[in-house]
Amino acid sequence: MRISLTIFLFLLASPCFAAPKIVVSIAPIHSLVSLLTKGVSEPKLLLRQGGSPHSSSLRPSQARALAAADLLIWVGPELESFLTVPVGRLVQPNAEMQLLKLEGLKLLSQRHGGFWEEDQHADKNSHDKQSINPHIWLSPDNARHIVSSISQRLIQLDPKNTAIYRQNEEDLQRRVDLLEQSLSYLLTPIRTRPYLVFHDAYPYFEDAFSLNAIGSVRISAERAPGARRLQQITTKVSESLAVCLFSEPQFSPALAASLAKDSGLKLGELDPLGSAIDQGDDSWFILMEKLAENLNNCLGEVPD
Repeated sequence: MRISLTIFLFLLASPCFAAPKIVVSIAPIHSLVSLLTKGVSEPKLLLRQGGSPHSSSLRPSQARALAAADLLIWVGPELESFLTVPVGRLVQPNAEMQLLKLEGLKLLSQRHGGFWEEDQHADKNSHDKQSINPHIWLSPDNARHIVSSISQRLIQLDPKNTAIYRQNEEDLQRRVDLLEQSLSYLLTPIRTRPYLVFHDAYPYFEDAFSLNAIGSVRISAERAPGARRLQQITTKVSESLAVCLFSEPQFSPALAASLAKDSGLKLGELDPLGSAIDQGDDSWFILMEKLAENLNNCLGEVPD
């Protein structure tokens, strides 16, 4: 009888020791958080493979996850605009961690003018030409800062697992350092070669590795341009002196191929979210490696 009573009391008490419920908005950040919580818990990813943070809508299952979360980690309304209202309504007080608000994070502004076109996804409700570019995870420095900040928050939330979080952070920071060294070596030969992207999603990656992106095309993924607009874009691309044009998975491959052909550019593809990468602990590292490889594949064989 004593054994049964002991087990019963343990079962009653065990929820108090349950690991915190962590929800993460997008896959690259989820990858880093998964490595931090390894051995303690598995964070829930809100936006699955192929989902766009710019244009998603909240499903009932996602709303339930937000309401149950001990900690929600998201970039901010500049990226996941669809979360702005639900966060205020569903997430528990003090259970939100908005990465764009982290002190010490390196933030870059959206680029405008010249061959840079305004990103219609970014800050739709603002006409501020100095709006922040939200693709912060594409910088190794920012990744290190994000990892450190989330580790501290996890320790505050779950102090009994402090040793695990600290060891995971140490291992993860070391991996980020090694990745940065490897990518720097790969990208150094192509640093001066000019290229165009479809929208301004890569300034943090370009800043980290001193790359020479010179402009963006910025075509709506939801609506094809008319003949006049397409001619304007073709003229712009042709006059840019770029070597390569990089599309993204959400844009029409036929349109990208047509623009590249008409302008005499090589065609490549970049994906800031890694939508084609299998979700897992290592997906942030694979995403960064894929960006470097695809840039090198398109720009690497072009003479300076």
